[in-house]
Amino acid sequence: MTGSLAKAAPKKAEAMAVYGATSPPAGIGPRLHTLLVVVVFHAVYLVGPALCLLTPPFLALRGGLRWDASKKVALILVLGWLSTWDGAMYKLGKPWPALMRSKLWSLLFSWFPVTIETPADLKLDGGKIYVFAVHPHGVLAFNRAAFGFDIDTLWNAAFPGVDFRVLTATAAFYVPIIRELWLWSYCVDASKRTARRVLAARKSILVYPGGEREQILTRRGEHVLYLSKRKGFVKIALEHGAELVPMYAFGDTDLFEHHAFLLGFRKWLVKTLGVAIPLITGSVGLLPHRRPVRIVVGAPLPCPCADGCPTQKDVDAAHAAYVAALRALFDAHKASCGHAAAKLVIT
Repeated sequence: MTGSLAKAAPKKAEAMAVYGATSPPAGIGPRLHTLLVVVVFHAVYLVGPALCLLTPPFLALRGGLRWDASKKVALILVLGWLSTWDGAMYKLGKPWPALMRSKLWSLLFSWFPVTIETPADLKLDGGKIYVFAVHPHGVLAFNRAAFGFDIDTLWNAAFPGVDFRVLTATAAFYVPIIRELWLWSYCVDASKRTARRVLAARKSILVYPGGEREQILTRRGEHVLYLSKRKGFVKIALEHGAELVPMYAFGDTDLFEHHAFLLGFRKWLVKTLGVAIPLITGSVGLLPHRRPVRIVVGAPLPCPCADGCPTQKDVDAAHAAYVAALRALFDAHKASCGHAAAKLVIT
């Protein structure tokens, strides 16, 4: 097994195929375009969820202990939210391709300069399953906009015929509006059980091995990955005979300013509760800076395991081969992506 993995390290690609976001429709000036994105972004990620979470307790506490109209409205809101809870996050999600292909969606995401770049000769087999490992996690894993959102221009153009789900932090599915958005955009719960269920259904998965720790310690201009002990995604690939595909998103860590306030406490939250609370600012509020994010993709690494029960030795060997392939991918493309002096640090 280990021999075939060692030979699978990707070579330097002479030519890359680039799949990028669409241009905004004619008649939409840059200022109007930016204003629209600012309003929708904050409505979806901040104002809307905050209102949904705070309105029921506000109404419930209003008027003391009397059972009045405000408490009835609060109860209706809570029951309405609970009625949507069907466990889709633990299954295959609720993809809504029509929304992702809508003109409004294209208008919004054409503002973000995200591209997927693959070797020109890369042709993935829609009949196989893959574990796409994306690095770095970044503050908000913003590079995932290239996967579940502008679906036709990016993912379907780069990987035609490859169905997939994005493993996403469990906490996101407890937030109204964000939960629905994530389910519609091909996301499912980031648990081993869910990952195995998706692969068993012959669908590929995208994982962010760095997780919450990498999220909380992201710094602009740095390329630090927490990967040396993250081997679960490799084991799952071996168990299901999936091929590992390394991906590196150059520019993702440059989208926000990061603030160190209460960093020790926030690290404790990650360690004890698995909850990351990044403190960031962008170009306008939480809107990221409009800087290019270029996601380069390496060649798949076969993960043969005859009985689907890999030993620790098998996992270690496959993980070492994957890390070597990721380093080669980073070094091959850092100059062309504007990071010639960058060094990849893996801890």
